[in-house]
Amino acid sequence: MGSRRYAVFLDIDDTLMSRGVLPQKNIDAIARARKLGNKVFLNTGRAYSFIPEKIMESIRFDGVVAGIGSYVRYGNEILRSVTFTERQLKMLVGHYLTTESQCHVEGETRMFYIHPRDPKGKTMIRSSDDFSVRYPDSRISKFSVDGRMTAEERKMLADDFVCWQHENYYEFARKGCNKASGMKAVLDWLGWSRSASIAMGDSKNDIDMMKFAGISIAMGNSPDRIKELCDDVTAPALEAGVAVALEKYVIPASGKKAKGEESA
Repeated sequence: MGSRRYAVFLDIDDTLMSRGVLPQKNIDAIARARKLGNKVFLNTGRAYSFIPEKIMESIRFDGVVAGIGSYVRYGNEILRSVTFTERQLKMLVGHYLTTESQCHVEGETRMFYIHPRDPKGKTMIRSSDDFSVRYPDSRISKFSVDGRMTAEERKMLADDFVCWQHENYYEFARKGCNKASGMKAVLDWLGWSRSASIAMGDSKNDIDMMKFAGISIAMGNSPDRIKELCDDVTAPALEAGVAVALEKYVIPASGKKAKGEESA
């Protein structure tokens, strides 16, 4: 391989893994990429506490961008930590307690729930004062709420939060947080340029990082909108699309340069 090294940023759901399946080819390809001097990071909408144990136990990453860019770490160094204020939590909990929507309240170190469909083993929030009285050090990164945002909720969230509406749920974090801002924090720390970054994802909350990355790669299972804005499309998540892309751009085959190295 030539001298060019990349910082690779990977979404989790329907990118690195899908339907609970983490392809072994992805695990092996990430290990090979890192051995060659590249840096590999998770870049997920999930808060740090909500990252599946299977992933962290199976793969060694150089760092993590979590909670839609609200939490960034490189090794053991925390580069960014943006959390909801006590006032914001009181307002949000007060509102969602009046609805029937299931809410995942995602913290850096633990998860909380409002109206969970299956409450067994879950820490439930029952009062708008819970985060100031019962859990004052919770450090909440984001909310994920089942269903579609109402006009009232859109107005309520507009001033302080950035929101993404997905097919069956919506999520929001503090304004200024997105996957691209998390990538920038990592690259600035490394002293690497945007051109040395690769991003792989499949959904709306990946658009910012796709536009920011030097090389953007959509999964084969992505909506057409995502595919059209990316530099390339790899195989679907269940067919180890991450490994396919790493082998094309980062890991040389039979001594040949990986694509993207010609100008390195």
